[in-house]
Amino acid sequence: MPPDSQAMIAPRLVNELMLVSVLVAGEGAAALAESLAQAGAAAESLAETEPGAGFDLGILLAAETDADQPGTADLVAALSRASERLLFVPLPLRLAGGAGAAPALADLTRWFEIFAELGYQPVVDFDAGFVSAGAFLVDRAATAAESELAAFADRLQNTAPAQPRDDAVQSDRAEQLELARMRAELAASEAKIATLSNQVQQTASALQQAEAQNAGWDGLRGWVALVVADPSRDAASALRRDLPRLQALRGDAAPPIEPPADAPVSRQGWLARLFRGAAKPASAPRHPVLEDAALVRASKLFDAAWYVASTPELSEGQGIDPVFHYVVVGGLRGADPGPWFDSAAYLAAHPEAEGSCPLVHAIRSGEADKLAAG
Repeated sequence: MPPDSQAMIAPRLVNELMLVSVLVAGEGAAALAESLAQAGAAAESLAETEPGAGFDLGILLAAETDADQPGTADLVAALSRASERLLFVPLPLRLAGGAGAAPALADLTRWFEIFAELGYQPVVDFDAGFVSAGAFLVDRAATAAESELAAFADRLQNTAPAQPRDDAVQSDRAEQLELARMRAELAASEAKIATLSNQVQQTASALQQAEAQNAGWDGLRGWVALVVADPSRDAASALRRDLPRLQALRGDAAPPIEPPADAPVSRQGWLARLFRGAAKPASAPRHPVLEDAALVRASKLFDAAWYVASTPELSEGQGIDPVFHYVVVGGLRGADPGPWFDSAAYLAAHPEAEGSCPLVHAIRSGEADKLAAG
């Protein structure tokens, strides 16, 4: 097929068959694939790729002697895997009777048999004569009566000029093209829905995990608050007794904690391990309780000695870190962290801080810097 002919044929193929992707096989496949690509279709040559399914059309450029050659079976098999529609183009045409004689068509009977064995039927209402004399389109979805197939084969074999199609045939062809387009859009939409559904499932799973982890940390914080608020409780015994439940609250991702040994251990030591774990790398993110404690410890508005003196369970010498106590218990019940910060006044001025530790809220909002400067 000369290049100038390809330049005219390729756009017509793309437009009439609504091609998006094409696979071309046979002699001259690369040149035709290039012309189709220039016409707007994603075209590939079989020699350059191992085809999978999903091509809109497979094109076989075949000489008349190719039908019974071993390589032909491989070409046809590859195209049948790639597309439900195949276009057969008998090229190059042999000149019968010497120079100036009319081109002779290959015997198309064998080709019809090959395609029929693979489940393809000719599309009798599509005239592929503009591609080449004897060219025809087959489709696995095509159906035709025996008389229609016989007339179609006879027309191809004798290269009779294509008869003008009446309006009904033209309309039917337009409807088929529109149906093909709608099917392609439906397939694309279904694929997109499947992708979105998978993303939704992944997001829901991640959300469930996050909610479970947050619930676990909240439960752990509540247990610690009870122990810290009651200095008379034997914290080491309570920890040994409740350790399995506490480990479950911390979740599988948190490093395991060891129960306190018989030797005395500071409350601050094992309380911190509940939230952080001794095996956790120092560079790993800390639990919000420890982050809040670090902010309070660095604030000029927290006076540790003043807070201990004004908090009975601390003034009794229980060995509890005053910063940790303020963050977990004192701040949430409205205690002042020092003489320069009035928790009640701050909450009245900042109702959005209700339910949180007032000084921590002030530090994170920037209000604490103003108070310390004043």
